[in-house]
Amino acid sequence: LLRVSAPIAQAQFAESRIINLLHYQTMVATKAARCVQAAAGRELVDFGLRRSHGAEAGLLSARASYLAGFHGSATTLAGMRYGIPVSGTMAHSFVQAHESEGAAFRAFCRVFPGQATLLIDTYDIDAATREVVELSAELRAAGQPPVAAVRIDSGDLAVQARRVRALLDDGGCRHIRIVASGNLDEYAIARLAGQGVPIDVYGVGTRMNTAADAPYLDCAYKLVEYAGQPRRKRSEKKATWPGRKQVWRELDHAGHIAGDTLALAGETMPGRPLLQPVLRAGRLCAPLPPLERIRETVRRELASLPPALCTLEPVDPLLPEPSAALRALTAQLDARQAAARH
Repeated sequence: LLRVSAPIAQAQFAESRIINLLHYQTMVATKAARCVQAAAGRELVDFGLRRSHGAEAGLLSARASYLAGFHGSATTLAGMRYGIPVSGTMAHSFVQAHESEGAAFRAFCRVFPGQATLLIDTYDIDAATREVVELSAELRAAGQPPVAAVRIDSGDLAVQARRVRALLDDGGCRHIRIVASGNLDEYAIARLAGQGVPIDVYGVGTRMNTAADAPYLDCAYKLVEYAGQPRRKRSEKKATWPGRKQVWRELDHAGHIAGDTLALAGETMPGRPLLQPVLRAGRLCAPLPPLERIRETVRRELASLPPALCTLEPVDPLLPEPSAALRALTAQLDARQAAARH
C-alpha cells in the first residue's frame, strides 16, 4: 500500500496515524465495494454515523464508502467537507411529534418539496402508504412537486417492499421509489436483489461502518531497510521480504489482473508500477486529485479484478510473486544472519 523512506525517528513517529487512516478506510471501502457489487446497480447511501466509533470515523466512513461506489451519505458534514452528495429521510420521532402521519408527511413535504422521502413504518405500513398515495394526489392537483420516495426500516423487507410497491402502483404513484434500511450488509442486499424485490435504494449503516463481520484489517508497518542495508523480520507466519520494493501489475487481454510481481525498487518488470510518489521532503509531489477522480480510479481498479475474485464467498487471495532478485536478496540476508550467529 505505502512505502515510507525517512530517518527512523520520523518514520516511526508517523506509524500509528498512517495505519489508523489506512486500516479503517480500507476496511470500510472493502465492505462498501462488496455492497455495491451485491446491489447490482441499485443506489446505496451511507446511514452509519450514529453507530460509528467516533465522529471522525463517521466522516471517514462516508468518504470511503463514496469512493467505493455509494451514491451519497446521510452525514451532512461529509457533504460540506468532501462534497459528497447528501441524502436522508425523516425520523420516526418527526412522525411521532405530529398528531398523525398525514400531518407529518405534509409538513415534511413543505420543507423538502420534490425531495421528500417519507418514513412509512412508524405505525402501520399499509395505512401510511395509502396516506402517501392520498398526499401525492393532493400535490398533483395543486401543481406541487411530488413525493420522491418512501422508506421502510423494519420487518421482512422483501414482503413489505412488494406490498408497498403494489399499493403505490395501484394508487398511480409508480414514480415513488422505495428506500430500505435496517442492519443491511452485502449478504442481505444480495438476497433482496437476487429475489427481484422492488427496492430502489439501500441505506447501509452499522454493519458497514463497523465492518461487523470483519472489524479489522491485519495490516502492519515493517522496517525493511536501515542505513542503506536491507532488513528482514523472520518471525513465524510474520516474515517480511527485505529492501525497498515496487509492485508491478500485468493485465490480461480482457483487462483483468493477470498477476502482480513484488520486486526490488530498482528493478523493471513487465506491467505497470503501482507505487507512485506522493510526498517528498514533506511536500506534495502534485496536487491531490479530487474525490470524483479517486472514485473513478476505484471503479476502474475494481473492474480489473478477475471474475473468480468477484464473489461474496471466501476465495484464495491473489498474492504477488516475488522477483528472482528479491528472493536472492532474502537468501543472502538469511545466510549473513546465520553466519553472524556463529
